[in-house]
Amino acid sequence: MSNKAKNILLGLAIIMLAGLLWSRAILSISMGLFLIYAVYNAYHQKLKLLSNLLFIWCLCPFALILMGIYQDGFNPSNLQHLLGLLVYPIAGITAIAGEKYSFTKTISQPWIHAALIALLYPLGWFVLHASEAFELYGQGRILPVFMDTDHVRFSIFLCSALLFTLLPVSNARYKKTSFAILLGAIIFLSVRTGWVIAAIIVTGYGIHYLKRKPLLDRHRNRNILIAIIALVTIFAITPTIQQKIRYTIYDWNNYNTKGYDSTYSDGVRRAINAVALKAISEDHASAIGWSAIPSTLQQKFTQVLNGQKTQYGWPFNQWLFWWMGSGWWGMILYSLWLFYPAWYGYKHNNPFLIIWTLAIAFSCLVETTLNYQYGVLLHVWPIMICWQTFKQLPK
Repeated sequence: MSNKAKNILLGLAIIMLAGLLWSRAILSISMGLFLIYAVYNAYHQKLKLLSNLLFIWCLCPFALILMGIYQDGFNPSNLQHLLGLLVYPIAGITAIAGEKYSFTKTISQPWIHAALIALLYPLGWFVLHASEAFELYGQGRILPVFMDTDHVRFSIFLCSALLFTLLPVSNARYKKTSFAILLGAIIFLSVRTGWVIAAIIVTGYGIHYLKRKPLLDRHRNRNILIAIIALVTIFAITPTIQQKIRYTIYDWNNYNTKGYDSTYSDGVRRAINAVALKAISEDHASAIGWSAIPSTLQQKFTQVLNGQKTQYGWPFNQWLFWWMGSGWWGMILYSLWLFYPAWYGYKHNNPFLIIWTLAIAFSCLVETTLNYQYGVLLHVWPIMICWQTFKQLPK
């Protein structure tokens, strides 16, 4: 039964990853299948879920989201938010019920394989369309990717696989090679969110590694020095990186001298967030409910920017979103919930929980990561995998 349950868990992970890369419908179906699997195994194992901290943490979003729902009730927009958060308890029950079936290893290894396979599309496209690719980078755009060309979430997906190559799971001799390939691809694809998250992963794991090893180790110090030199060299000579850096400088300079321009990505983000903050501070647009945010933001945008319009309905910052929707108290409770896994990781000497919590928190500074199906999934499943990493499995 144990091998059968483990194989089913592996099969469901593959279906989920296929949906993550190619089909939202398959992704949603996989969550339903995970729920059936998790509830069945939890019932037969007689698990006491309500006394499990992991499960309680996964239930908290349902209580928190109500702080922005009561204003307008369960309308379609609010229901969509609520349904998106179902992934948290589904992943939580699966992680707890799958603990005896090597949950971390069973999910993380096909995740790494899927990331490596997914790289074939953008890298292959680059080889076949090199001149067009350089033109795209010069315009601040990026190569086509899976996940409905959601470049930010795709880079987060690659970074999660990068973190998984560092997990202490057995029978993973390919980890060092996979780590090098994924890190190189993240740098090459030039999504800045990916750069920062990769830096958080490397720095966080580096600190953990140095704490475990003797301070004076000639070979270790040599390897670290070589790695630093290699990274600096990559950033100095890779054309795609140079194009992205030049565009970023151009975008920011244009915003500072000419003001808002809808054709520049960074300028749009800065303008939307500035308008959201003005709406909160000047119009007291706080605790207005999730459904009221789009119209409030768009109306204030037109007012502040002399009649210009925007199609965006959320700030590019998760904390501004929670502040507008649920008030400052909701924003504080959301922050406590978001950072709890990092605190738990610190108390239980689990650096992977700390790393991924900080990685997602950074992405939330420049995106409403947890408002998207991909974002929620890429938050909770890596958290579950990292949370269960050091669990003692039965013999």
